[in-house]
Amino acid sequence: LMPHVRQKAAVVLIGPSRAGKTTLAKRLMQIAQGLGKQASYFDLEALGAPNSAQALELEIEKTPPKSLIVLDEAQILDGWIKVVRGQVEEGKRNIIVSGSSASLLSAEVATSLGGRAIPETILPISYSDARAWGLKTLAQYMEVGGYPECVMHPDGAARLHKTYLELTVLRDVAARKNIRETKPLSDLALILLSEPGKRISAKKTSAMLGITQPTFRSYAQGLNDAYLILSVLPYARSPRERIIADAKHYAYDTGLAKSVSVPNENFGRRLENIVALELVRRGYGISYHLDGDMECDFIAQKIGGTPLAIQVWMGEGKPPERELEGLKAGMRVAHAEGLLLSLGRAEGLPAWAKSDTIEKWLLGA
Repeated sequence: LMPHVRQKAAVVLIGPSRAGKTTLAKRLMQIAQGLGKQASYFDLEALGAPNSAQALELEIEKTPPKSLIVLDEAQILDGWIKVVRGQVEEGKRNIIVSGSSASLLSAEVATSLGGRAIPETILPISYSDARAWGLKTLAQYMEVGGYPECVMHPDGAARLHKTYLELTVLRDVAARKNIRETKPLSDLALILLSEPGKRISAKKTSAMLGITQPTFRSYAQGLNDAYLILSVLPYARSPRERIIADAKHYAYDTGLAKSVSVPNENFGRRLENIVALELVRRGYGISYHLDGDMECDFIAQKIGGTPLAIQVWMGEGKPPERELEGLKAGMRVAHAEGLLLSLGRAEGLPAWAKSDTIEKWLLGA
């Protein structure tokens, strides 16, 4: 990130609460200071912090020109965007911003800063990094998840997950959307976390929760904005059809989902969840394809890249015909390359189907 920090734009760190945005910002400060640059940190939630945009600007102006300024929980102050824009447009100082992701949506910040923003998404750490931090197996990662504090203290992960869920629902979603009656929102979060990779009917679920379908979609979008839920729409439909289509939903952290949701031992769905998150982490946009009984788990594509159809199979040896037919359908509709990801080594595949084990793929081997 350091080359971006030096540009005439603000680096905006977005992602789930407790994923490490503040720690990363402070680490970037240390690197800058090691290079001889002045750096200052402002926690705008702290006691005695500037309580207005004007006060913040006065404090920033006390720092040397060309300093690096870190603004943590910037969304607390109305008008912070004008302060940041003035600093970066005039080349006065370099700025890093972090805070509640539901209030620092990348599209909104980029628009408000007039193109003077570089959004960087910070997600819970990957399986590869979690192994480097001490976790031993994929099964353990699925239980503990990737929140840094949970990886460092796996025995206390379940307790932390419940705290993180409450923090996200109440602060990052309900407060942002001015939701006073939070039970339907909390219930929806638990439903989506309990059913990874399953298409959830907006009509049936909204009726069950006693809310309207537009409210259901608004709540689901809020949970996406807060990086609690990742909703995946079907591939290549018209904009109108995509808006009203039933999405598949995944948790941004499988450990949190396991700790807080209704007991669900569908190991295959949880594997699919981890693959979805890894695709997002690697910069892919993802969708799914459904044609009758044939389903392809993911159509993944980077901007300007070749589409990739991916089927996740919780097995080894020769895969069932339905898995191969689903993969082939995804390849056909998206003109994509195909990849079968299996728990164990796949055998007896047709020439057109490439394969890898999920663990090797996650480790980048």
